[in-house]
Amino acid sequence: MTMKKIKILLVDDHQIILDGVKTMLIDEEDIDFIGCASNGFKALEIIKSQLPDIVISDISMPDMTGIELTSKIIELNLPSKVLILSMYTTDDYIYNAIKSGARGILPKQDTNKEMLMEAIRTISEGDEYYASNISKNLMKSYVSKIKNINSIDKSKNYSLTSREKEILKLYAEGFSNQEVAEKLNISIRTVETHKNNIMQKFDFKSTVEMVKFALKNNIVSF
Repeated sequence: MTMKKIKILLVDDHQIILDGVKTMLIDEEDIDFIGCASNGFKALEIIKSQLPDIVISDISMPDMTGIELTSKIIELNLPSKVLILSMYTTDDYIYNAIKSGARGILPKQDTNKEMLMEAIRTISEGDEYYASNISKNLMKSYVSKIKNINSIDKSKNYSLTSREKEILKLYAEGFSNQEVAEKLNISIRTVETHKNNIMQKFDFKSTVEMVKFALKNNIVSF
């Protein structure tokens, strides 16, 4: 049976980055590298015509930023998912990237081929991927931000099992499915089942939304 390949478009205004990432991907059997674009406008034209599965994009680019490109993809209801690969990983950039609809974020300076391929494959399967240092910093910073957010009805019964609370806390601390499974001595499949149950109970659309909710409502805390 023919392997379904993941169609990739790379967007960055630095040729050295385009060349380097292309070299990482070009020999992978499950990757179909469809091309490069140096800015968001060029990328959008390619996305409309070729519908890549994943767009790997920088944030800071001339004419149209990676965040603006991501928002445009969502606005036009295009199926492509965006993985941000950027040297800018401060809180504001991360929040804006997630808000725009990015499905993953990796720091350029710390990303190797193994991490990049893991992110691509994770996102292609419908999940999200954030480098562990980004996840931890992001979730910890939410602790201070939620003090200014009105909390929702505390009388609501959140009906989480003790195991679900354990798993939710570990996600909030930035651990991956594999790491959660190892810490709790359970299978990855079991972790994913509990995660899916939590998300279905509260109609969460993403892991980040799930963790934000947990922090905001003191279901878990640091």
